[in-house]
Amino acid sequence: MEIIPSAQVEPQSRKSVKKSVLVFIILAAIILGTILLSLLQLQSPKVIPADQAAKTFSADSAFSYLEGFTVAPHPLGSKEHDNVRDYLVTTLKELGVNPEIQKANSLYTRPAYISGGTVENIVGKIEGTNSKKAIMLVAHYDSVPGGPGAADDGAGVAAIIETVRVLKEMKPLQSDVIILLTDGEENGLLGSKAFTEEHLWVKDVGLVLNFEARGNEGPAFMFETSDNNSWLVNEFVQAAPTPVAHSFIYSLYKLMPNDTDLTVFKAAGLNGLNFAFGEGLGHYHTTSDNPGELSKNSLQHHGEYMLSLVRHFGDLDLTQTGKGNTLFFNILGTNMITYSEDLVIPFMLFAVVLFVLTIIHGARRKKLSLRGTLAGLLIMLGGSIGSFVIGLGLWSLLTAILSEKEWLMGSDSLIGTTYLISFSLMIFAYLSFLYKMANKKVMVGSLAMGALLMWLLLAVAASLFLKAGSYVLVWPLIFGLLGENIFFRLKENSWAGYLVTAVFAIPGLLLFSPVVYLIYILASMKLASALMVFVFLGGALLIPIFSTLKIKSNGVIPAILLGVGLLVMVINSINLLNMPTEKHPKASDITYFMDADTQKAFWAARQPLDEYTAIYINKDVKEGNTSTFFPILNWDVTYAKADVYNVDGPSMTVLSDRTENDKRMIEYQVKTNRQAEEIVVQSLSSMNISSLLINGKDVELNKTKFTKKAPLLFAYIAGQTGELNVKVTIDANDTMEWIVADRSYSIPETKGERSPKFSTYGDNSFIMKTIRD
Repeated sequence: MEIIPSAQVEPQSRKSVKKSVLVFIILAAIILGTILLSLLQLQSPKVIPADQAAKTFSADSAFSYLEGFTVAPHPLGSKEHDNVRDYLVTTLKELGVNPEIQKANSLYTRPAYISGGTVENIVGKIEGTNSKKAIMLVAHYDSVPGGPGAADDGAGVAAIIETVRVLKEMKPLQSDVIILLTDGEENGLLGSKAFTEEHLWVKDVGLVLNFEARGNEGPAFMFETSDNNSWLVNEFVQAAPTPVAHSFIYSLYKLMPNDTDLTVFKAAGLNGLNFAFGEGLGHYHTTSDNPGELSKNSLQHHGEYMLSLVRHFGDLDLTQTGKGNTLFFNILGTNMITYSEDLVIPFMLFAVVLFVLTIIHGARRKKLSLRGTLAGLLIMLGGSIGSFVIGLGLWSLLTAILSEKEWLMGSDSLIGTTYLISFSLMIFAYLSFLYKMANKKVMVGSLAMGALLMWLLLAVAASLFLKAGSYVLVWPLIFGLLGENIFFRLKENSWAGYLVTAVFAIPGLLLFSPVVYLIYILASMKLASALMVFVFLGGALLIPIFSTLKIKSNGVIPAILLGVGLLVMVINSINLLNMPTEKHPKASDITYFMDADTQKAFWAARQPLDEYTAIYINKDVKEGNTSTFFPILNWDVTYAKADVYNVDGPSMTVLSDRTENDKRMIEYQVKTNRQAEEIVVQSLSSMNISSLLINGKDVELNKTKFTKKAPLLFAYIAGQTGELNVKVTIDANDTMEWIVADRSYSIPETKGERSPKFSTYGDNSFIMKTIRD
């Protein structure tokens, strides 16, 4: 056990209490000011009015295009989709581009299922003066069935059109500029797949700039690059007027299952950058993703990136892209720091050496011990686990009490951000209390170096396995160690010691705070447990302050932080009780399921029942899973029996059936008999499939053996033809058993009208039949 100097436990005089209050206020201002300063980077540029945009991008001008085609949902296969296609083609022609329609049967094989449909990509080109490789601007023009897609991805499409307007008024660039408005992105990246597989221009592409959205506001940040990105990133930093980009987020994104069109282009060997804005998650893929809810500042940011990068890269030789990867991150607004991935290991080794030297320095000055440092590591580890439990417990408690508001809690920006602030204050209270108690047994230096030892272990792991994100841990650690070396030479519990700790934590807070916020934006407060570990980790840079600074008694500062955190959480929860409102809508959905064989039907809702969905689900209400009555889907729902409407189910007709050399070849015509937009087929029996053709196109199968537990599943957008041709080859002794269903983006009967305070992902109806040999 370490010996604690008695000065640390003496009671405070009245004068000392006043001084401690002043120190606490100043340090709190420094910490809060640093965090707010770090978040200044997360801003979009100001909107440029249309009348000031002769040769620059104007969100106002782009918005006028957006309003022309985001008037209603326009998913692949719908009639409104054709209207949007025609509008975009006409608009590009009026701007002097001669677009073509690339119509293709596109299939995309994923691990769990196959998606497909007939897509109509819109492709055009602005000729360059001496093009070796072209820049390709990409956004998808299809929407989800539930909303008009103003942000996802109308903003990207409108930005491309406005950029085309400006480019046509400029002198030509050296490189060609290809405009690609992809189709069927929402159904499985079908348009980009068709372009890379079938279009002749794919070989001409030197750089892809893809634009997306996962909300309706906030800064557009560059969140993904192709591999060997050094040249791309360095040129991006030079060209982008207000760049927002973190390679740590790129590292996380690579570990996530999310895809965009750039996924397909990268797989085809093309270089590219991916951009998206992601605040306002509650509007994503819903009816409220409409022009009235879209932030014009976010649209301006899209266009600012687009035009500046096209101008910059358009006069560069895109055949010379170089090798190697670069780390990149914002610091103090839109200023960016970049350095080669080759420096990751040297910087990590420098941190290791500096840590060892700091331990030696602290031990010589009798400010720490090796045993105490190991104890500090265990306290830090236990504190991190405790933070995870606190975050999980708080979120679980709130979602249990406010279960009907859970969707708003996880998707509404105002509610989620306020909970993030309140939870973080409580984590700081926990950290302060934990380390004040620990300081009774362990010296401050040992506690601080034990925490930094955990930082070091994480930094080493990140440097080895998550290189692009290593800077988030390495640089706060280095500055923290430098601060500790100065702290060891100062008197503990002194103004100078506290100031040094705060000042040397500033670089860490500047780097760490935006990353925590961006993780929250990507994952929402549903990831509260992990987010609180990050908050605890950042707070550990301030252990010399949290462990020794006190006002009157050790419990006052933790009590203040805890009290403020709880107050913010309670006020936020009370505010939540007054929602939903038109400004803060709640998700509402209703789906109709019918088994045409058994003549049984159900209404089901994935969200808690509301005043609208309760009209449908109001008798013998049950909680369960759709797999009990519709095996293709695995949704947790609230459901009840429904009337059986006079609706024709889909059909799966055998056109031919022959056996040769132990193989059985069957050709089916699958048809929706009610003009449903989508056809879904799932195998029920075990079978070995050696080949599968959908509408004459070979399917790339990940495996050949399918069982009831691991079936073949494919969804195809039948569109206005309403049918597809399927040819399958199996072993001769296999039996054939299928579920075939069609999905319509509407329900057979509408009962009442939804209030504007509800937003929906779209109401659907599924009719299924079982087909057997």
